[in-house]
Amino acid sequence: MTKQTKKQQQNLNSLTTGIITVGLDIGYGVVKVVTNETSFTFPSVMGHAREIKFQQESIQQKYPGDQISDDEGMWFVGDLALAQLPPGELLRLRGRTANEKTMGNTFRQRLAKVAIGKLVQGMWGRDVVHLKISTGLPVDHMRDAAELKEALLGKHLIKTDSCEVIAHVTDVIVMPQPYGTAYSQMLMPTGEINVYHTYMRTGIVDVGTYTVDIALDDDGEFVDSESGSVESGVYTAQERISAMLERDYREKMPYKIIEQVLRTGVFMASGNPVNYSDEVEDALLPLRSATVNLMSEKWQRGTTVDVIYLSGGGAELVCEQIIEAYPQAKLVSQAQMANARGYLSYANFARGKT
Repeated sequence: MTKQTKKQQQNLNSLTTGIITVGLDIGYGVVKVVTNETSFTFPSVMGHAREIKFQQESIQQKYPGDQISDDEGMWFVGDLALAQLPPGELLRLRGRTANEKTMGNTFRQRLAKVAIGKLVQGMWGRDVVHLKISTGLPVDHMRDAAELKEALLGKHLIKTDSCEVIAHVTDVIVMPQPYGTAYSQMLMPTGEINVYHTYMRTGIVDVGTYTVDIALDDDGEFVDSESGSVESGVYTAQERISAMLERDYREKMPYKIIEQVLRTGVFMASGNPVNYSDEVEDALLPLRSATVNLMSEKWQRGTTVDVIYLSGGGAELVCEQIIEAYPQAKLVSQAQMANARGYLSYANFARGKT
C-alpha cells in the first residue's frame, strides 16, 4: 500500500467516525461545496444516463462521482452530463415554476447526494456517514425551507460510480441564500466573530444563474422588507449569446462554448478567434439593469447601507455598474464560493454556541 493510499484510507476512516459539517450552496447554475478540509464545485445539471460505447473507463476517471443511481434510474450529473448528453436531455432548476416546490426539492436532494458522494469517494459497503448541512434558498423562495429541510434530513442511500454509503444527515440549517456571503465576512471560517467587520447595516447582492438575490442585515437582524429576489440572472446574457451564435453559424452551441464567449468575448470559429466583445456587452445589459433596479427598489440610493458585498458567479459581470451606483459596494474574494463558505462558517459558529 502506497503512502498516498494510506492517507486516503485514513481520511475515509475519519469520515466514518465523526460528523462532517458541510456548507452546501445548491445554486441554479453551479453547486458549491465547502467543508473544513476541502471545497469543490460542479454544474447543477443532470439527465438520464445513456450507454457510453467507447472509452468508458477513461471517461469515468475524468468525471468521478458524476454518475448516480436512485429510485428513478441512473443519472449523469454535472460536467459528465454537459459533456455526454445533448442539450434537449439536460434538466436544470430554473425559477419558481408551478412544480418548483416538489420537483425543485427532489432535484436539490439528488444534487446534495452527488455532493456527499464526491466528499466520500472510495467508500463502499454502505458504511454510515454522519453529516450536518448548512444551505440556503433564494430570498423569495424561503417559504420552501421546511420542505427542503425535510428532504435532506434522515438517512439516504448514496450510490455513485465512486462510492456506496448511507448518509445520515442529522441537522439542516436553511437560510436566505445571500446570508451565506454575509456570514463569510462577519465570521471566521472556524466560526469566531470577525472583529474587523464593524459595519452595522450590511447589504448583500448575489448574482446567480437564474436569480439575483439581495438581502439586508441590520446588526445581525434580517430585514425582510429590504431583501428580495428577481427572476433574472446570468442566463439572460447566455440566452442572447446562444441565439446570436446560432444566427451567425446556424447551429446550436454547447453550454461551455456560450459560457466561454460570455467570459472572454471571443468565439473560436473553425479554429479562428472572432471578437464578440461588443455583442457580449449588449447581452449583459438586461442582467445589469435588473440587478441595479432591484437594489434601487429595496435600498433606494443606499444611503443607509454601510457596505454592500457582491457575490455569486455573475458578480464580476455587474460589479463595475453596481460600484458606480453604490460606491460602498465591494466584490468579495472567490465570489462564486462565498455563500458556501459562509454557510460553513455559520454552522461552525452555531456548533460553538451549543
